Amino acid sequence: MTGEDELMDEDDDMMDEDDSDNTLSGEASLDSMEINSADDDELQEGAEDAPIAEVTLEFTDGDAEVSRMDITLTGGPDETDPWDVFETLQLWVDGDMVAEENADDEDDYLDEDAGEFRFSGLDLFFAEDEDVDVIIAVTLQNSLDGVDDGETWNVQVDALRFFDADGVATTEDTGFDFGSSESFTIEEEGGEEELYRKSVV
Repeated sequence: MTGEDELMDEDDDMMDEDDSDNTLSGEASLDSMEINSADDDELQEGAEDAPIAEVTLEFTDGDAEVSRMDITLTGGPDETDPWDVFETLQLWVDGDMVAEENADDEDDYLDEDAGEFRFSGLDLFFAEDEDVDVIIAVTLQNSLDGVDDGETWNVQVDALRFFDADGVATTEDTGFDFGSSESFTIEEEGGEEELYRKSVV
């Protein structure tokens, strides 16, 4: 056996181990879903991969594979269209980006009138009885014309779809923290520095 063959066998073994680690078991049900604000709830225009909320999920009675998550982004009193503000939306788990979608066109939204957005085809594995934090993050557009400095935005999770070991699909959209929103603000780039300069003059 050549060194290349040995390396290929090692790769196959690693893939088999990864697959076995993510094999579903049991009849999963959602035990908890909580949404909390990000550690830093003030974003500047042009910010990249900036967290806006943390969603903690736990499943009981079995492992789950989350395939879909619906979220809604709503602006301040002027109801700014989200596609004029956000460039991309992302989901992160354990420091890794697990999903990223364009968000700068109204056609990117499930319901553009409500600012509802859908992540689909996620295939995120959740082991039974383990809390997992899913970070919702955004990349903002560089020039936010028409967006007031310090404008408040809200983010909420509307629905979640997952599969158990038997392939049974379940959609959750009531109870827990579904529909509960967390807020964050968007500042003009350099706005805080300008405010500081004015305050010390």
